Amino acid sequence: MDTRFIVKELRALVDRLVKPERIEHVNGVVDFCLKLARRYNLESDKLEIMALAHDLFRDLPAEKLKKFASSYGIITEGVYEKRPILLHGLVAAEFLKKKYKITDTDVLLGIAYHTSGHPDFGPYAKALVLADSLEFTRYYEKVNQLREIAFYDLDMGYFEIIKNKIIYAVTHNLYLLPLTIETWNELVERKE
Repeated sequence: MDTRFIVKELRALVDRLVKPERIEHVNGVVDFCLKLARRYNLESDKLEIMALAHDLFRDLPAEKLKKFASSYGIITEGVYEKRPILLHGLVAAEFLKKKYKITDTDVLLGIAYHTSGHPDFGPYAKALVLADSLEFTRYYEKVNQLREIAFYDLDMGYFEIIKNKIIYAVTHNLYLLPLTIETWNELVERKE
């Protein structure tokens, strides 16, 4: 797999598919991922691919996103029917698998479930979730504290980000994805 070629193509796709106001976020995720790669001795090319791909389909209209999902065999029932925007990570992961023959489970899971988390995440997927939530254009209460934790301990940072996602969803009357609940319960169980 020629990772530099994939990065170059993904950058061009980001420019074509991602709204200008979101490109700053995507670039922020790339930068944060590269910092985490240095801190935790992770492959920077792999994280750069994940960061570029994670929101690649985020700005597609709902109907188009559902069509892509259907063409990839992704089930669009339940919360995905009500909130098709939640399909964007799943569609991006399938796109990478088909177009670039990427088979790395941590890469694909990380992209697919970067919004919800997943109990089977490895270090690359955790790093993407942290970067998506903590890149330097993000401003919210406790973000600096969470950034410090992210660079102190990857697992602790992931635990705190999942907790923060749950608190945010509950306090703002948003959907709490079943996979986020499953992830939280698994993380708590591992701590015991």
